[in-house]
Amino acid sequence: MSGEHVLDDVAWHALTGPQAHLAESSPDGLAHRYRPAVGPFCGVEHLDEAGWRALAALVGAGGVAVFLRAEVEPTPAGWAELVREPAVQYVASALADPPPTDDTVLELGAADSSDMQRLVAETEPGPFGPESQLTGRWFGVRREGRLVAMAGERMRVPGFGEVSGVCVAASARGSGLGAVVTLAAARAIAERGDTAMLHVRQGNEGAERLYRRCGFVVRRSVEVVVLRRGA
Repeated sequence: MSGEHVLDDVAWHALTGPQAHLAESSPDGLAHRYRPAVGPFCGVEHLDEAGWRALAALVGAGGVAVFLRAEVEPTPAGWAELVREPAVQYVASALADPPPTDDTVLELGAADSSDMQRLVAETEPGPFGPESQLTGRWFGVRREGRLVAMAGERMRVPGFGEVSGVCVAASARGSGLGAVVTLAAARAIAERGDTAMLHVRQGNEGAERLYRRCGFVVRRSVEVVVLRRGA
């Protein structure tokens, strides 16, 4: 498999494991991706000639593939590299207590989808599709009816769940809501017996400080690579 540990290629182990019901797959089973409405990430067991061929067939001409894994080999012919940047993978050690707040943390669902999309558009926390709430449990805070903070579980692999989509509206920043929703999502993962983990782009020092305060520790470096298949 691609990597000795399930966290070395989270998408592959999610799409062939706990989240297989959210996957689209190549006919030979060598490449998988989330349904486009869920998210852009893909998993390929081996990035060899057969694996790249399977991925090309899956995404089609002009299609985009996004990797989040320990490393991605040099881009092969027939693909255009749009983004390649380092990220840091964190794993929960001892989760902190949430900061005191007068706000109520709510579990979000399908009825909240449009508000979740609006908050994502305002804050740009990363990929979030119209069906992203299907990946796990999501939590948020509303003020005067308006969703101002949220976080939830994106990719799930055996033993681990990824906290993602952490965002706080500009009007609500500085009141600890980032930690509140991060810990709500992380504790929901822990309650079912799994360990929370997450990813943050290298250099995002504010986010890294937040996650360390919440009880996450660095596991390893990974790469985010966005590719487009040629015609």
